[in-house]
Amino acid sequence: MYNQQQQQQTLSGNTVTAKELAYISDSLSNEELLAKIAVQGVMESQTPQLKQKLAQIAQERLQNTDQLLRTLQQHTQTTH
Repeated sequence: MYNQQQQQQTLSGNTVTAKELAYISDSLSNEELLAKIAVQGVMESQTPQLKQKLAQIAQERLQNTDQLLRTLQQHTQTTH
């Protein structure tokens, strides 16, 4: 079974292992959680500087989430 997966991924010209895909999926979940925590901090913070920094962190986390999603979509398109 592993050889079949490896062959399918190699045929697409882009070798991504199941472990790497699991890592990307975990990273996606982590980035989403960090973004939610930062947004919650923005809503609860009283300090303008802290609100600004947390908003920046939330935006960065969302950008990372978008990048991870694009990576997964590209891999899905090349394997199907």
